[in-house]
Amino acid sequence: MTQQKTLGDFIGTELEEDFIQFDLTEIQMVLEKLQNIDAIDLAHAELLQQQALRGADVITSYLGRVVKTVGYLEAKVNNVKNRVALEYQAPDGARTTMEMRKFASEASSEVEAVQIKLAKAKGSKSVLEKKYDILIKSHHHYKEIATGLRRTILGYGQSSEKVPEGWE
Repeated sequence: MTQQKTLGDFIGTELEEDFIQFDLTEIQMVLEKLQNIDAIDLAHAELLQQQALRGADVITSYLGRVVKTVGYLEAKVNNVKNRVALEYQAPDGARTTMEMRKFASEASSEVEAVQIKLAKAKGSKSVLEKKYDILIKSHHHYKEIATGLRRTILGYGQSSEKVPEGWE
């Protein structure tokens, strides 16, 4: 019997993931291979399709973790800002104004540290999304090549449909 897989297995159980340590070695190997190889026959085009999908699958699990982390850090930034603003007291014992509290919360080193983490998480999310897009587009590219090979070389689906340019 196969082991049960839960959504928690994919998005992780921690609120803040160590996304900087995600291993993208397999993704980079797939992207480099796709960049340097042209499909030479139907089986090869289908293999390249599968490799692109495998890379996209790995990225989706990382994306889920980064999206969760971004949401958590956004909430944490607001929480820390509010706490710092509420705790702030004017240093000379004078009346503390809302502007003083707001400035204190925006200038806090604690808030800045969380905002830096958030910026890194958002940057990581952007990188993963771009790599995912490249892999999905590569998958569709090789799918078109495989379809063209099926129609022209193997004679499948001979119809009045126009064959993609370069595969006539």
